[in-house]
Parts: sequence; C-alpha cells; structure tokens
Amino acid sequence: MNAMSFLRLLWARKWIVFVILGITVIATVIATKMMPPKYTAVASVVVDPKGKDGLTGAAVQADAMSGYMATQADILGSHNVALKVVNKLNLTQDPFVRQRLLHNTKAKIDANQLADILLRTLTVKLSRESNVFNVSYTADDPRFAQLIANAFVQEYIQTNLDMRTGPALESNKWYAGQIKDIRDQLELAQKRLSDYQRKKGIVAVDERLDVETQRLADLSHQLVAAQDQTFESQSRSSRSTDQLAEVINNPLIQSIKSDLLKAEAKRDQLSKTLGVNHPDYQRVQAEVDTLRQKLAQETRNAQTSVATSLHVAQQRQSELQAAVAAQKAKIMAFKQLRDEGAVLTQDVVNIQKAYDQALQRATQTRMESQANQTDVSILNPALAPRYPSGPNLILNVALAIVFGATLGIVVAWLVEMRDRRVRSEEDLMQALGVPVLITLKSVELPRKNKRLTPPPSLLPN
Repeated sequence: MNAMSFLRLLWARKWIVFVILGITVIATVIATKMMPPKYTAVASVVVDPKGKDGLTGAAVQADAMSGYMATQADILGSHNVALKVVNKLNLTQDPFVRQRLLHNTKAKIDANQLADILLRTLTVKLSRESNVFNVSYTADDPRFAQLIANAFVQEYIQTNLDMRTGPALESNKWYAGQIKDIRDQLELAQKRLSDYQRKKGIVAVDERLDVETQRLADLSHQLVAAQDQTFESQSRSSRSTDQLAEVINNPLIQSIKSDLLKAEAKRDQLSKTLGVNHPDYQRVQAEVDTLRQKLAQETRNAQTSVATSLHVAQQRQSELQAAVAAQKAKIMAFKQLRDEGAVLTQDVVNIQKAYDQALQRATQTRMESQANQTDVSILNPALAPRYPSGPNLILNVALAIVFGATLGIVVAWLVEMRDRRVRSEEDLMQALGVPVLITLKSVELPRKNKRLTPPPSLLPN
C-alpha cells in the first residue's frame, strides 16, 4: 500500500477517525474538569562557594562547579532531607496529611513511606550557567505546598551544615587525643635532650666546635711551616762544609780564612829563603797552625749550629704533629657530641612540628564544628500560589488530539484490512495481478460487488 492508497483509505474511513478523536477529546476535557486543582510552590536557593572555603581555604575548581551544583541538587532531593522534613513537621501524626496524600485519615504510615511520597511531587531544577536552583512542590492545597517547599529548603541548609560540622567534630575529637599523645612524646624528647646536655656539659657545642676548628687550622699552618723548616735544615745538613751558608756567610770564618791564606803565602815565601828550623819560619808555621785550628773550630761550630737547627725543627715538627692529632681527636669528639645532640634536638624539632600542626588542625576543626553558616542561602522563599498549576486543560487537549488521531488512524486501518475495498486502479492491479484495460468512472456497481473478492474464475490459483 502506497501513500496515495493510504490517504484514500483514511478519507473513506474518516468517520471512524473523527468519532474516535471526538470521543478522546471530550473524555479528556471531562476528566480534566473533574480533576482537583494542583498548586505548585517554588523556592529559589543560591549556592555561592566564592572560590574557596572560608575555614579550610580549600579552593573550589571552576571545572568542578557543575558537579558541585549537581551534588547539591541531589542532596536537596535526597531521602534523608525528606525524612527530616517529615520528622520536623510531624507529618505522620497529621490527619490532614493522611487525607491529602493517602485519602484516608485512619491509614497507618511510617516516616520513610511518607518521605518517599513527598519526593514524588518534589522537583529540583538547576538554572543554566548560574548557581541558583529552584525547588518546587505540588499539592492540592497551596499553603501545604508552600509549607513543604520551604521545609525542604530549610532542612537542606541544615543538612548541608551538618555535613560540614559533623565530620569536623569527629576530627576534632580525634585530634584532641593525638595532641595529648604528641605532647607526652615532646616532653619526653625534651627531657632526654636536657639530660644529655647536662651529662656531657654541653652549653654551645657549635661555638666551641668553631673555636677548636680555628685552632686546628692554626696548628696545621704552623705544622706546614715547621715541615718546611725541617726540610730546609735537612737540606743544609746534607751539604758539604764549604757549601754551608753558616760557613759562607760567617765573617769570622771568612776573616780566619783570609788570615790563613796570608800566613800560608808568607810561609811559602820564607820557605824559599829560610829553612824549616829558622825561627821566623817556625813562627809563621805556628801562626798557620793556629789559624787552621781556629778555622776548624769555627767550622765545627757552624756545623753544630746546623745540626741543632735541624734537631729543633724536627722536634718542633713532632710536637706540632702531636698537637694537630690531639686537636683532630678533640674536634671529632665534639662532632660526635654535636651529632648525638643533633639527633635528640631533631627529635624534639620533629615532634614539636607535629604538635604544632596537630594543634593548628585541631583549632581549625573546632572552628568548623562550631560553624553556623554555609555557602547556601535562600534567594526567594516559597509563597502560597494564588492560581493552580494543574491540571493543564490546553496541554491535555493537545495530547488527546494527538492520541485520538493516532488511535483513529490505527482503527481505520484495521477496519480496512478486515473489509478491503477497491478504491483505485492500483488497488485492483495489486489484488488481481492483471492490468486494467478501461475505467468506467460513471458506472456504479452494486455495493457488494465493490469488494476485492473477484469471481473464482478470475483469481489466480
């Protein structure tokens, strides 16, 4: 069946469509008029976190605001809030509520069941691109609708406050116990540090360590100088007598050498003219011997001076080495005392830091547990509606027209399928499977011959 055939079908069966449509619309209008009026009270709530929490300082991310608003809407429409509304208004004992919600003043109802009933007609709608959402409640009585809508908003704000203060109160109790334990640990650590300092006689380890370190540096410089002096003395003592600076730079030795050279020259001159037994020669020879003895004595004195200097330098070096070693040991002992004291001091510092943090967090949680404000406020409280919000006659009639027309079309099609008629050449060709040779539009056949059932001789097997 093509579209044209379907339209011919609807036109031929239009009385069925119109009758069903009329019945549906009339029944809808009557039913709507018989329905009791419904009143909807609307309250507006604004959530303004202001970018961060006023107590904790935790920032609310911009991309998390949409999820935060949806969470707040879910909280407002939760069973917990509805149950608080029932308990606060004592709705389970109100006969008016039984009559309005259950239509039976003697019916037994518990708080959970009544909370579920209230949630059925509660609507929470978020506004786009804003922090405002509307809370609407629909009831038969306008004042009852106003009462329930405002009660939901008030209990939502109280629930929001309880959700902040409840965990903070529990955290504050936990921190109070932790602070006592940490304080005991801090007192014990401070006592250990004080006992250690008193036992070791430590007043200011770092200052003494700085003094001793400076003293070690001075001794090290002196040791280096002594080592240089020892090396120089060893170098001089290893030289020959004529190469010693004490001999070369000694004026007395140089004077003796000069006199010795003159005496030897004079003796050699006398040996050419006089004999060795001549008194003048022997007098000059005696003078030469005396000068040689004096030169040898002064040279030995110079060598002794060099050896003495070497011995003194070596002894000085040994003393300084011993002093440096003792100073190093002393510094190591001070460092050990400082390290041991530093461990105890660090324990005190760490425990003190933990104590300060716990005390700060306890103060913060105590403030949070005593908070009486939230980031939720009532923008517009619900008012008793003056005009009913339902039932909507125009909307119901529009829906009835759509439903009635659809139902009429379906019934007309079913009737046509049970009693098929020939309404065009296409219908005849589709039913018989033979071409149409001629159409006599002015010829009217008897009504019973208009059926699609042809004589048996014309139908294909």
